Amino acid sequence: MKKHIIRTLVLSTALSVPSLSHADGVSTCRSFAGGGISVNGIDVSQSGGYMTLSLGINLDSLDLPSNNRLVYTPYVKTNDGTVSMPKIVINGRKQQIMYNRGVDAGAYGTDATIVKRENGKSQQVDYVASVPFTSSLLNYDVMIHEDLCGCGDSLDGNDYALKRRRQPVAAFVKPAAEAVKVRHIDKRAYIDFPVDKTELYPEYRRNPAELDSIINTINMVKNDRNLTVSGINIHGYASPESPYEHNDYLARTRAQTLKDYVRQLVKLDDALFSVSHTTEDWDGLRRYLRESNIEHKSEILAIAEDETIDPDAREWRIKMNYPEEYKFMLATWYPALRHSDYHITYKVKPFDVEEAKALIKTKPQQLSQQEMFLVAQTYEPGSTEFNEVMEIAVRMFPDDETANLNAACTRLNAGNADAAKPYLDKAGNSAEADNARGIYEQLKGNESAARSYFKSAKDAGLKAAEENLQNMDL
Repeated sequence: MKKHIIRTLVLSTALSVPSLSHADGVSTCRSFAGGGISVNGIDVSQSGGYMTLSLGINLDSLDLPSNNRLVYTPYVKTNDGTVSMPKIVINGRKQQIMYNRGVDAGAYGTDATIVKRENGKSQQVDYVASVPFTSSLLNYDVMIHEDLCGCGDSLDGNDYALKRRRQPVAAFVKPAAEAVKVRHIDKRAYIDFPVDKTELYPEYRRNPAELDSIINTINMVKNDRNLTVSGINIHGYASPESPYEHNDYLARTRAQTLKDYVRQLVKLDDALFSVSHTTEDWDGLRRYLRESNIEHKSEILAIAEDETIDPDAREWRIKMNYPEEYKFMLATWYPALRHSDYHITYKVKPFDVEEAKALIKTKPQQLSQQEMFLVAQTYEPGSTEFNEVMEIAVRMFPDDETANLNAACTRLNAGNADAAKPYLDKAGNSAEADNARGIYEQLKGNESAARSYFKSAKDAGLKAAEENLQNMDL
């Protein structure tokens, strides 16, 4: 088989037979010249500021009269206009002789590809052409213009569509409604109690600031007319020094003391409060050890992690075997192990779209995903406002599959596959997620993987995936 490797695409056929009717009135055709010429391997790609068009032109069945010349001009129609490619001129034997003698030299452009048809022989022309193109290549039609007179005049002749690509459609998912919107606030306070005492002194050491923080946080929820406090838990911790039984008493009683003090100031029903405690914060101590460079770190950590040993025995072993390190831990880490965590649970009233729209930027934590989604529907999909709502949703619900899927869809619809990937990884395994992964693979140029994902989503009944699969075959 004789091959011509050419830099640019143009196919010419004077006797073309259209096949399928195209939506815009242009025929879809991959064979020309009465079936004598066929086109295969049509591909368009984009990289480094260039668009590349490649295809194969098979002339095996073409019997071209000696005096005939076929001229075809390929072009790519995009959202930003039409990008023309150099021409291909297919000459019969006598026309090639005339061309070699300089007749019509330059008439088809200096970058035109000139091919002499060898009748009766296998002949394949493999074409690859690149032209500058910096816009997003999301939608395009690969077209070819047929010059009926062979003179290179683009004003006369027929146009055929060889391949069509439409941006795949990402399917957003409406989040499920929350029957009751329950939210939580978790914070930590470091209340100073005198050594071995359970009495609370509001002005003692750092207590003024710590107590103000607790009171202000609770009042912020209590005074918001959209919120209703449904529970407040105060959880006390003691550090590991002193006997375990004594520390159990301190952690439990100090938590109760703090609860009683706070309840009086915030003026809430006592039934809303609960108290719990952890006798000794060994988890906190182990965390400090893992993050430190303290001498004998591994040996001390091994003791601290050995829960088969009684807590008092653990404490004693560290103190006796590593006295210097113990002194450092006692002075530096142990004070922070004496803390009070408070967990506020509250309910949020439901909002209509207008109310949600007013809160989306100021108090998004009060909205459900569904309320955010309904706000997004008031904007044009793909608009700055629409995408911003989806961003807020995934920020408020960072581990939610639906929020991650919708955030991925905003990026895929903008043609940004790489930015969508972290969200796709957390988007679950729904049909919509498979469809989105198909778009990701298609944008990355992995046609086989894209097809597989689209088929899976289509089989699950997703219409958007069926359309995306059909568009791949245009």
